[in-house]
Amino acid sequence: MRVTPIDIIKKDFRITRNGFDRADVQSFLEDVRSTLEEILNENQRLRELVAIRDEEIAELRGEETSIKDTLLLARRLTEDLERRARREADLIIGEARLEAQKIIMATADERRNLQHEIVEIQAQKVRMLAELEAVLSAHSKMLQGYK
Repeated sequence: MRVTPIDIIKKDFRITRNGFDRADVQSFLEDVRSTLEEILNENQRLRELVAIRDEEIAELRGEETSIKDTLLLARRLTEDLERRARREADLIIGEARLEAQKIIMATADERRNLQHEIVEIQAQKVRMLAELEAVLSAHSKMLQGYK
């Protein structure tokens, strides 16, 4: 029989000539011992369960810290990669602009050279036309002289 604190307070033992009935006292003490043993066993089981849960909580807190550290590291790596990508993009854009300037300058030089060649060719044309006119004029005069 499970004994409660009220059972202990209200327990009445039969009184005999020599005091309380020994069998009643022994039976009651056995019930108290049994109940106390159950309570102590349950208490021990609960303490062990609390210890296990405390270990699990500590382990989970450690994992939580590890996860937070990992997330922080991932965030930092992402930011670093983003900065590097922007830097690299800026370098590529700068190099492209320099290359474009070189192409523009080379094109301008080529244009000037072509304009100079056009001027020379035009001058050659004028000279050749003048020479051709002179030759034609000379031939025309020669032909006139034969008439």
